[in-house]
Amino acid sequence: MGLASKRSAGWPLLGVVCGLGALGLLSACQQGPSAEEQRAQRIAALTQRLKQLATEAERLEDVSAIKRLQRAYGYYLEAAQWDQIADLFSDDGSIEIGQDGVYVGKERVRAYLYALGGGKVGLKKGQLNEHLQLQPVVDVAPDGHTARGRWRTLILAGQYHQQALWGEGPYENEYVKDNGVWKIHKVHWYQTFLVPYAGGWAKNRDVNGGIYVSKRLPPDQPPTERYPTWPGVYIPPFHYKNPVTGPQGAAP
Repeated sequence: MGLASKRSAGWPLLGVVCGLGALGLLSACQQGPSAEEQRAQRIAALTQRLKQLATEAERLEDVSAIKRLQRAYGYYLEAAQWDQIADLFSDDGSIEIGQDGVYVGKERVRAYLYALGGGKVGLKKGQLNEHLQLQPVVDVAPDGHTARGRWRTLILAGQYHQQALWGEGPYENEYVKDNGVWKIHKVHWYQTFLVPYAGGWAKNRDVNGGIYVSKRLPPDQPPTERYPTWPGVYIPPFHYKNPVTGPQGAAP
């Protein structure tokens, strides 16, 4: 075989070698991230998960703090400790009870509460003023600075040997975190009924139509909603969506 023949015979072998080299490069490209890159990806994923868990834990702590705040409100309300209640509000907080209208600002909240108590702190001898706050639903905003809560209140009120009343209605409240401390931003209580204990709601109409002190202490704003009290029927809008039926009937 001549030199030319030997050279031509070597070309296929060289092609095989080059092809194998190309396949090796392609295989290296298809192997994916290096071990170091994979480790960095795992660390990034774990870091993101830890941030999510920290946020969830903070939201749970927020909900617990808001529930304690509302329980404090109820405790002081039952004991007619008006200054203690007012101090639970933010400086621009407001209160709206029944159809009395809206009282804006901490000092106006304080004035309204004192008007409810006849200008005095504390219960009279023989006075009952129980406000059982039930069925809380609290939702904290994604930014963790504001929240809304719904509560149902059952009321047992009256004066020994004089009168006894049943009452019921939901709260739709708003809260704000002020320098890391949750405070009440808005209290809005809807009066479903307030009726004499004797005969209850089966034989009695609502005793005051949701009007308590606004005739002698005018509000800063009119009621945000007009609605009938017992025997009228009104379901206040919910701040949250129904988890079963979706957004129908939910407040915007």
